[in-house]
Amino acid sequence: MLNKETLDKLESTFGSFIVDQVWGGSNTPFLRFGYWNRVDVDKLQSIVGDKITIEENDSEDDDCLPRFRICRTS
Repeated sequence: MLNKETLDKLESTFGSFIVDQVWGGSNTPFLRFGYWNRVDVDKLQSIVGDKITIEENDSEDDDCLPRFRICRTS
């Protein structure tokens, strides 16, 4: 679980972000930085700690540029 201190550190390091959840299927929670910005995954992992495993996920759709999000996998 991410506490307020960790969320504040994420924002100060990477800028604005949202925490959301994939609709349907796995309902996997994810972080989206800015408008689908790519971030340093190793740095992100060091901030959130080892209780959450970070996984990069690139996707594209017809309406916007490639999107990048971080999925929680454990």
